[in-house]
Amino acid sequence: MRAFLHVVASGALLFPLACGSSDETPPSSNPQGGTTSLGGTAANAGTAGQVSQGGAGSPAGGQGTTAGSMTGGTASAGTSAGGTGGAAAGSGGGGTNTGGAGGPCGAGSIFCTDFNAAAIPAELLYYPEYERATQKTITLDSTVARGASGGSLKVVGSGFSQMLGVAVPSKFWGRVYLRSATDIQMGHNTYVAAGTETGDPNAGEYVRIGEHQCQLELNRKSDDKELLSNGGMYMCSGGIKLVKDTWYCLEFSYDGPGKEVRVFVDNMEVTALHATDWGPYDYKIFKLGFEKYHGMEKTLWYDDLALAAERVPCSP
Repeated sequence: MRAFLHVVASGALLFPLACGSSDETPPSSNPQGGTTSLGGTAANAGTAGQVSQGGAGSPAGGQGTTAGSMTGGTASAGTSAGGTGGAAAGSGGGGTNTGGAGGPCGAGSIFCTDFNAAAIPAELLYYPEYERATQKTITLDSTVARGASGGSLKVVGSGFSQMLGVAVPSKFWGRVYLRSATDIQMGHNTYVAAGTETGDPNAGEYVRIGEHQCQLELNRKSDDKELLSNGGMYMCSGGIKLVKDTWYCLEFSYDGPGKEVRVFVDNMEVTALHATDWGPYDYKIFKLGFEKYHGMEKTLWYDDLALAAERVPCSP
């Protein structure tokens, strides 16, 4: 699959009124940071954001067509037959665990998939588990892709939690492309997260990357501590804004023992979301999808997921 990736810094867009109530206790005001609007070339004729630069991307993510063995660390190429189950999508497939710097999933591959197979990879389990057998909110979508062909993972965020999870070590890197049917909103919601337990959204600690106050944010479940990408102002001004119908490359580094979390968008680090004292944690699961705490429902698409021991950058 191909994408046009780009990074845009727009001028400040100031809104004098706060964007509504929060389920977190706001930190002290830190009036810094202007509006950074990361626009991109949309895969259709929808709103494409404010674009000032971009380039043709090269293929990213795995090209596997069978479920890969989940051994963690640097793995050799291997496959296992995908059985029924997984995300309640029939037989597993589409994942790969090819390791090594030259592999499609990056050095020290943990898991990757391009979501082009006939079913969601069996390693990706739907949570909450009690909805797994009947869920219809997460499906493969052949009509939306980053390039001219292929498909993506579609998440219809219509309730509290609709997430897929896969096992990870306590320290890992990740990269995934995401796109939304709506602009980033002021309500508090999660796109991806790392957790310390089995996948239940209410169990253990979760460090979550998502949206709040019309911008990208980092949030911790246990005490609702939050970092906003505008530097800390609880207003819909500044920060990283993801606009609708546009693909973005989201990278993240979770270092549980080292107490560190880093976030990147389209190859640029969001320094305001760099946590250095969150932990130590023993992460066990990575999840992606949509988790809604307050705000509007949201439909998202994900593509070319890669989890590895080392950074798996966005396509140039």
